[in-house]
Amino acid sequence: MKKLLITIIVLTSTFFTSWGQEPKYTPLYYHRCSLFESLPIKKSDIIFLGNSITHYCEWAELFDNPHVKNRGISGDIVQGVYDRLDPIIKGQPKKIFIMIGVNNLSRDYTVDSTYMGLVKIVDKLSKECPYTKLYIQSALPVNSTFTNYPKHRTRGNEIKEYNAMIEKMCQEKGITFVNLYPLFKCEDSDELNPKFTKDGLHINGDGYLVWRDAIRKYVK
Repeated sequence: MKKLLITIIVLTSTFFTSWGQEPKYTPLYYHRCSLFESLPIKKSDIIFLGNSITHYCEWAELFDNPHVKNRGISGDIVQGVYDRLDPIIKGQPKKIFIMIGVNNLSRDYTVDSTYMGLVKIVDKLSKECPYTKLYIQSALPVNSTFTNYPKHRTRGNEIKEYNAMIEKMCQEKGITFVNLYPLFKCEDSDELNPKFTKDGLHINGDGYLVWRDAIRKYVK
């Protein structure tokens, strides 16, 4: 009877502990990861890896290239990207374009911790995909005059600092840095140009065309 009581207590405790645990990421994250795990990557593929700004583009159509594959997840952070690298590494793709970090800054992660998370991603890919060409893209500017995404639109200075750290890292590691930031900011300020956005964070079709033209030579 005593052993049975102990067993019930242990099982009950385990149930309530697991039931009360919060998932590490959003349901969308896990849904997308499940899809990506079912879609194998090939050595001829070109991967676009990032958050919603990557997720919301039809990259294969933009470049008219079926080998270009979208691995963006809306809301993703540097830790989330790191945790889902294995299916990409398994395929040993030809090229990987990465843009990530702005969601970390909006959630009050420090610039340093966000940067170190990106370094972990780069180091893992460099070690485990030695023949894959990496392209690290700057974070885009935000526009503080929009009312959408209040936690993002106040991070302009942090984004600039983060981009400077990324550029220095790429120089030190011999990785291609793609500085998209100046292409999207206003001429007279560091705000995201309103002609490219409706919410101060994400970009529209014209913005993706600018992005395409800026990296076309690397994709080809």
